[in-house]
Amino acid sequence: MKDIPLFSSRTQKTIAKQVLLGFAIAIILGSLFLSIPQMTQSGKISYIDALFTSTSAICVTGLIVQDTPTYFTDLGKIVILILIQIGGLGIMTVGSIFGLILGRKIQIRDKFYINTSFGSKQPFSASKFFMVIAGTTFTIEFIAFIIMSAIFHFKHLYSIKTSMTFSLFHTVSAFNNAGFSLFSNSLEGFASDIPLNLVFMTLIVLGGIGFPVISEIITFRRIKHFSLHAKVVMIATASLIAAGAVVFFLIEFKNPESIANRTLSTKILASFFQSVTARTAGFNTMNIGRLNPATVLFLTLLMFIGASPGGTGGGIKTTTFIAVTAGGLSSIRGRSEVTLLKRKLPSSLIYRALTLTIAATALIIISTIGILVFERYSLHLQEVLFEVVSAFGTVGLSTGITPALSTPSKIILILTMYIGRIGISTLSLAIAIRGIIYKMTYPEETITIG
Repeated sequence: MKDIPLFSSRTQKTIAKQVLLGFAIAIILGSLFLSIPQMTQSGKISYIDALFTSTSAICVTGLIVQDTPTYFTDLGKIVILILIQIGGLGIMTVGSIFGLILGRKIQIRDKFYINTSFGSKQPFSASKFFMVIAGTTFTIEFIAFIIMSAIFHFKHLYSIKTSMTFSLFHTVSAFNNAGFSLFSNSLEGFASDIPLNLVFMTLIVLGGIGFPVISEIITFRRIKHFSLHAKVVMIATASLIAAGAVVFFLIEFKNPESIANRTLSTKILASFFQSVTARTAGFNTMNIGRLNPATVLFLTLLMFIGASPGGTGGGIKTTTFIAVTAGGLSSIRGRSEVTLLKRKLPSSLIYRALTLTIAATALIIISTIGILVFERYSLHLQEVLFEVVSAFGTVGLSTGITPALSTPSKIILILTMYIGRIGISTLSLAIAIRGIIYKMTYPEETITIG
């Protein structure tokens, strides 16, 4: 039975344009706000740095060209925090929520946006779905805010005001997988703090698995069933975190620049934290620039995979990675059908996953070459590749080269962050659009592969 398109090509194109334009306008407005003298300690910031910071915040990336805690004023940090929250929820989600508050009726574009961006295939109330997203987000952030405030105040002896400030900023940044921190060295000073690390990791994972999966977890006691999507997301997330932690632990075990001189508990904690954060969060408890090159390369792979659909992270998404892997394994085994957890995946989904992966790879290659050209011989390939994948995956981890990049290189990273946040989703819409149906067919002939 053929799939019947629920939305016209015109509707899909309109939504794609609205998403592209919405994020672009938000980024530009954010850059203009950050350019106001009251936003920075010195009273001035170059527009390219304001644009880069705004893009990084809206695209919940976390790459920085200016040190957030020392360069920006309290007002500037508030603007960055607001941009992070808007970017994490999504421009159209925020717009729809405000529209509902003001009494606007749900339109067909809202249902289409939910269907494509959050993967909802079941009958739903769009207005209820948007409010559930808002309620879930603020509830999780509030609970984490209370816990984190207590940790900062009672364990690290910060004042109540300072503890609440740190907690509010980092809670929003962590759940939205943004990676912005009020500490110049991110979380390196808290590498041994088990409760604080666990709070951060929980927020990052919840923000990364996506609202549809969170919704299924919440309603599981009533429904007693998980969809294939939720199962794949949870299995993939757990597997990637475990694999990343093991690889990090084994490679960095004897590295004196990272965990070699730490206690066993800190080694394990740091290994899990770096594995979790590499999946689009951007916080770090170890200096990324001092890690073993093999570790950096593996973290690059995790950043490329990224979070899950409907979440606040980037990358090609866990489901895309699993679909491509399942398709490859089926081909190796000589099977014509692709199955996953006793379910058959449609061939159109496999083709789409392959297309997204190839498009992402092409973007990363082009961006890496571009930066290498502009920076000439001052940077190594691995450093640039890591930075580009971090931008595409909206991660924010860095080996420390971002502030020293030239203006053209910063522009390349800005575009990469922008495409990484909305481009894959928009490309998905474009791929879903039905093209012209040709009545003429051509004779079939094969070519040699491999």
